[in-house]
Amino acid sequence: MTLTAAPKGVLMRVEVKGLTPGWHGLHFHEKADCSKADFTSAGGHTHGGGDRVHGLLNDKANETGDLPNLYVDSRGAGMTEVFSSLITLDKLKDADGSAVLIHANADDHTTQPIGGAGARVACAAVK
Repeated sequence: MTLTAAPKGVLMRVEVKGLTPGWHGLHFHEKADCSKADFTSAGGHTHGGGDRVHGLLNDKANETGDLPNLYVDSRGAGMTEVFSSLITLDKLKDADGSAVLIHANADDHTTQPIGGAGARVACAAVK
């Protein structure tokens, strides 16, 4: 995973291997802590404050952790490059850092609190 600061957000490139084929939710989470086997140590999605709620398709605005889904092919490999204007690299690298989490299922971008994305299956700390 590579994160690059951009003038109005952050650009992220992700390459994965060994995941189940299909669509997977992809989110920024609160803490740079992937120490627990289920990755709950990374906390919830980065939020951004105010009355924001989850979902790129939600008309009540977006959490700063919301990202498009990641597709994994039949060999278990996936890659994507996404841009988020909802957060900056500096904010992701705050005092306790953050993490990029991949979930078992696709995010439907509307259902609360995580779009039905299911279990956390991969974690990468951002410090």
